[in-house]
Amino acid sequence: MEKWTGRIKRPLRVYTNPKITDDIYLHFSEIRDHIKRYSNEIYGDVLDIGAGKSPYKDFFKNAKNYIKLDKFDHAGKPDIIADATKIPLKNSSIDSVVCFQLLEHVQDPQKVIDEIYRILKKNGVCLLTTHMSAALHGEPYDYFRFTKYALKDILFRKFKNVEIRANGGALLSIMQLIVWGISENLPKFIAMPFIILLNIIGKNLDKIFYNDVFTLNYIVYARKWKNFQL
Repeated sequence: MEKWTGRIKRPLRVYTNPKITDDIYLHFSEIRDHIKRYSNEIYGDVLDIGAGKSPYKDFFKNAKNYIKLDKFDHAGKPDIIADATKIPLKNSSIDSVVCFQLLEHVQDPQKVIDEIYRILKKNGVCLLTTHMSAALHGEPYDYFRFTKYALKDILFRKFKNVEIRANGGALLSIMQLIVWGISENLPKFIAMPFIILLNIIGKNLDKIFYNDVFTLNYIVYARKWKNFQL
């Protein structure tokens, strides 16, 4: 069975409970908070595409059946092993799709979004997160970054009620990039005080001086439109 070889090795706790001492705190705390805000909109038969270990599964209290799909076999034990561009499910068979931090790692993101649209029932919903900007990660499977206009006007053009929100503003995002640089280049005992200080500054000042002209990440909430035509 094919196995994932990308170098993404973080404890599950970091995704759902990032701490102020984590060098990924600013990034993951914003993603977590935005997923929580939309969590009640996810319902019924839910497909998690690129599920990994499904860190956010417990957020979705209205899910009746939670199905994990991944291209690779791994410790997260996916229910379906398949490419996200060729999902082995019938048309209009799923109520909700969640897809977190996958889109930048696939070679044909439009095909993935088209597959999500195909398998969703009428008025089915999709909740997706992806990068606008970030350091290379999960190499060598790191291909794209997206603006909110590319997401709404191109990739999600078939959907209706498309909401796109930045996971943190410019100040927070720049602070996160600085934290990563410090973490990667300084010994831990020297880096830690700076990481904590910058995390506190970034989280609090971003609320005061919020500007979404630059962000590391977006969350997309979209609903299927049955009668779309190209």
